[in-house]
Amino acid sequence: MNVVLYGDSNTYGLSPNGSRYDNRYSNILKKHFNNKVNIYEEGLIGRTTVYDDYRPNRKALDDILDTLSKYEHIDLLVVMLGTNDYKKNNAKNLNELKKGMDELLNIVSSKTKYLLIISPILLNDHIEILDSEYDHNSYLLSKEGYKVYNALARKYNALYLDAKAFAKAGADGEHFEEEGHIKLANKLIPIIEVLAN
Repeated sequence: MNVVLYGDSNTYGLSPNGSRYDNRYSNILKKHFNNKVNIYEEGLIGRTTVYDDYRPNRKALDDILDTLSKYEHIDLLVVMLGTNDYKKNNAKNLNELKKGMDELLNIVSSKTKYLLIISPILLNDHIEILDSEYDHNSYLLSKEGYKVYNALARKYNALYLDAKAFAKAGADGEHFEEEGHIKLANKLIPIIEVLAN
């Protein structure tokens, strides 16, 4: 079974202090399945759905098909994006948030046997103080964004997890604490086990 984890810095495993977790959820999955399931990491810092970034090649819409084409087949595609869409220069409301993810899912849903969408964790309620790329509206979007991702999961007949229900941001207000990676892996393990049988 081939599982591709596609996302942003939280899939990459960036910690709140700027280092990279060794104990990130992808590595926990790899250790658990011990080559019985192929776990592939496709996390990129700053990745958005459809929005340009000051760094090049961060728009998923432009790279996801090339990324997925590296794999002969994909049994489960896990998409965890949205945190960077919350930035003040990107999605301004839930409709824009939905439009971006919908456009992305529309082109990738046929590339995998199973699709799992994970909505992002909650940003710190003063995220604009911690990171000037965000404003208070970013925090408000992060509170309500799960509604968009849940609705899109139903539209695309996908599995769904709400990361903010079990994981939280660390000191920088936007990246998983290590405990969140452990909890996310523990949520994914039984799902993957069922799909692999």
